[in-house]
Amino acid sequence: MNRYNRKIILFFAIAAGIVFATHAILRSPGLKDSAFPKDTAKISKQGQSKTNTESPAENIPEPVEEKSAPREEEAVNIPEKYLLDMPFYSQAPLSKWDAFHEEMCEEASLLNAGLYLENKELTKGQFETELQKIQKIEKNEVGEWKSTTISQTKEWADVYFKGKIKSKIIENPTIEDIESEIAAGLPAGEVGNPVVVPLAGRDIGNPNFTPPGPIYHMLVIKGYDAQNFITNDVGTRKGDSYTYKKEVIMKNIHDWNANDIHAGASRILVLYR
Repeated sequence: MNRYNRKIILFFAIAAGIVFATHAILRSPGLKDSAFPKDTAKISKQGQSKTNTESPAENIPEPVEEKSAPREEEAVNIPEKYLLDMPFYSQAPLSKWDAFHEEMCEEASLLNAGLYLENKELTKGQFETELQKIQKIEKNEVGEWKSTTISQTKEWADVYFKGKIKSKIIENPTIEDIESEIAAGLPAGEVGNPVVVPLAGRDIGNPNFTPPGPIYHMLVIKGYDAQNFITNDVGTRKGDSYTYKKEVIMKNIHDWNANDIHAGASRILVLYR
């Protein structure tokens, strides 16, 4: 074999080796998957998704916050007229209008209201006994029994009715406040809330009072109609369901003030279960 032929054989041998080596490299799994991906479209889509996730916040749609519909407040159903079935006892149940009983309007008013809430009735003698019992509580709890403010009245009432009846004071009450308490048992048919009212007694115009009438007086409102409040006015034996014009009551609501009853604040005491 001459020199020229050897060069040709060597050239083809080298070429064959290069081809074989290239083929082997292309069949390598690692290089095949990383350098030459099969599905470039899929990878491009994945890459785009990642880009969206990391894009500035303003490019991301804000999540929609689910808001529940605003809850409508329950309408207070106040009927045009309403009356609590409350028994009546005057502050002198045995018709003895002495110095003691002339000061019993606060005690008798709360007793009338309490008996209604407890669904009880007493004999007149039993009612008298309870008045005597309350006077002792007043002396121990507030140190006063003749004329007590609404706050003092609440104080002894919470002791006397403990565990059975609760009480609350409403400042500057409106007609609607009073009516809504009276009708508080609706529509469930439960008991309403009697309202005890302190008043400038000589200004409310009850003709059954011995003139000139009490400077300070309390009664319990147990009902109402379009024009009137219906009361148990314990200051007279004729006080069962005694009616007063609403404006008369509202104008003359005054808490006890020893210097001037007309300077007494407008507040009421509500009893409830």
